[in-house]
Amino acid sequence: MADFEDITGWREELAAFEKTEEGRAFFDKYSSWSPTRPRAPKLPYETLLHFAELFLRHPEVLEALKKSGAWRDYLTANPDFGRDDEGFDELCPWADNETVYDFERWYAMKTQIPYDGNLDPGRRLAYRVATGELPSLAAPETRAYAEKEHSTDIAFSDKGAK
Repeated sequence: MADFEDITGWREELAAFEKTEEGRAFFDKYSSWSPTRPRAPKLPYETLLHFAELFLRHPEVLEALKKSGAWRDYLTANPDFGRDDEGFDELCPWADNETVYDFERWYAMKTQIPYDGNLDPGRRLAYRVATGELPSLAAPETRAYAEKEHSTDIAFSDKGAK
């Protein structure tokens, strides 16, 4: 697996990859939105934990994750508030949302996992740990939360192995 200790230059690395034919093909292979392209397969729980752990380890992306996650929670709690409402653009943490999205794409690029946004459950786990809703990524409560909230999006390797 790629080295994730020093992520210096991750944005530039992603931008360079996206400009290549290989990068365009990589990010266009799967799509949860396209009727003509297949969805990427579910990712293993362990992969999502590794991805989540990186958010918690690197301050720049952790701060962006907190702001982006809080925004998502706000929108969930206020479903009638949308793009056309006054103040939306001023309240939305656009740069933080972009950082989180780009970091997700960079991780997919570095690990070469099948990707179409299927890292979202890992991002949500990291956010819940960062805000104290879940005690840690290794906690049994986190696993239970993932099984309850994201079971359709995560491959749990030990399911049915009992």
